[in-house]
Amino acid sequence: MSLVGWILVIALAAAGTVGWRLYRYPGGWRYAFAREHTAARRDLDAARGALRGLERSAKRELSGARAAVEAATAAHRRRVRAAEEHLAHLRDPGRGGLRDELPGLSLYEHVLAVKSDDWQGDLPLDRIAVRSDHTAKAGHIYLIAPDGHQHLLTYPTETTDEESVRAFVVDVHNAIAQAKAFQRDRPARIRRAEADLLRVRDDTAVREQAELHLDEVTARQNADPRIPKARRSLDAAHDRWENLTGHRPT
Repeated sequence: MSLVGWILVIALAAAGTVGWRLYRYPGGWRYAFAREHTAARRDLDAARGALRGLERSAKRELSGARAAVEAATAAHRRRVRAAEEHLAHLRDPGRGGLRDELPGLSLYEHVLAVKSDDWQGDLPLDRIAVRSDHTAKAGHIYLIAPDGHQHLLTYPTETTDEESVRAFVVDVHNAIAQAKAFQRDRPARIRRAEADLLRVRDDTAVREQAELHLDEVTARQNADPRIPKARRSLDAAHDRWENLTGHRPT
């Protein structure tokens, strides 16, 4: 920045400072700057500072109490939402996470998704059977659906090696065992999740305590005589300044 630019910045800053001081101490240059009126300015500043300090402290305390209520409310909502999502998952687990894949077959936690030349759809793992066999040219996976229908998928060895087919079938067998255990335990887990959801919904102690604290802070501040007294003191300081200068501070 050039010298002229710096001079302009300094001049503007000085003008702003002077303007602010004249605003704070209305009545003219003499009352805003002269040493003879230092005591009057200090009197006005002290009254302003006392009220501002009390109001700032009260606002900080009230904001903290309100923030505690908001935090407790949000935390309760998160717990309820988590319990609801857990119950919804048990009631309708869907496919679950993807575990393994072969061309035309996708193994999820709860279903085996099939896409073959003659059929496509989801087979529930807890109600199907699977086996495989192999020839020199291909591997074969046989799926028995819950209705008894069988589906055959063939994997030429030049595109899918035998070990991959065998490993996938093993994964399916293990997933079937886990899916059956899940379905066996699901009614009891749903009952526990329903009870847990009710408990979480009713567990509002932390929020209620925060709300009670907010009510106590609000009532105490409303009954606190210090801020009204400080306002009266500031009004009196304004009166003294107005009597001195003919101008009332804002």
